[in-house]
Amino acid sequence: MNRLFRLTLALLLAVPAVHAEDTAPAPETASPLSESETAAALARAEQLGRAIFLHDLAAERATDALVAQHRAFRKDKRVRGWITEEHDGRYRVSYIDATPTVLYRVEVLPDGSVDGPVEVLSVPATLSPYEAGAAAARNLAMTAQVASCARTYNSVVLPGGDDRWSVYLLPGTTSPTAVPLGGSHRLDIAGGQIIASRGFTRSCIQLNRAPSTRGAKVVAMMVTHMLDLMPTEAHVYWSLWARTPMVVVTGEDAIWEIENGHIHRMADDADNGTAR
Repeated sequence: MNRLFRLTLALLLAVPAVHAEDTAPAPETASPLSESETAAALARAEQLGRAIFLHDLAAERATDALVAQHRAFRKDKRVRGWITEEHDGRYRVSYIDATPTVLYRVEVLPDGSVDGPVEVLSVPATLSPYEAGAAAARNLAMTAQVASCARTYNSVVLPGGDDRWSVYLLPGTTSPTAVPLGGSHRLDIAGGQIIASRGFTRSCIQLNRAPSTRGAKVVAMMVTHMLDLMPTEAHVYWSLWARTPMVVVTGEDAIWEIENGHIHRMADDADNGTAR
């Protein structure tokens, strides 16, 4: 066990943390990345993870607002899902039917606050080109056969340009302390077809942010991840969603910390004689 790993274990034993890992055999070792490639991959994971979180947060807060402001929404069987779109520094959440047309719209700010009253459309509106593309991508992703780890899934659709979309399928949970990392998937769509897909775990791994039996607050979650050389956007998203830092171990000498949506390698701190 090397110095860095001992240091990390000491830090995590000194403060409460939760730890989980995938136990399946690791894949073949990937080729090391250059420093610039690593920096670019980490920046992309941070950007995508935060984008997933903000779109998901907008949908959550929009739904809460509709339930609170429009009683009929909860029983409206026409609703088949929602589409989120970033525009002008905010997020428009559009609830659609099977046609698809738009039934409701809600504007949400990046901090999750609802901007103005919800919009209840007496006459369903035609989808914009963006909404139509996102809705088609979401519907296609929902037909994909993926390893499921939850009864319900939420979806986030992000644009990729040139009629390309990435749809993230995120396990739902009713537990106030569970963090259902396992079963998260990304499907890349172009030209009306799924061109690539991936799961971010091998198993239905679930983290728990509940306080210990002694009442100590969890200050970090820890997970072993051997599918990638570094944390992914899924790790960033779930850390933001849980509002809890996450330590991701991708190898004996590769230990990363995610805090407030930012990733840094703990080796950098250890080599400098500091600890965080």
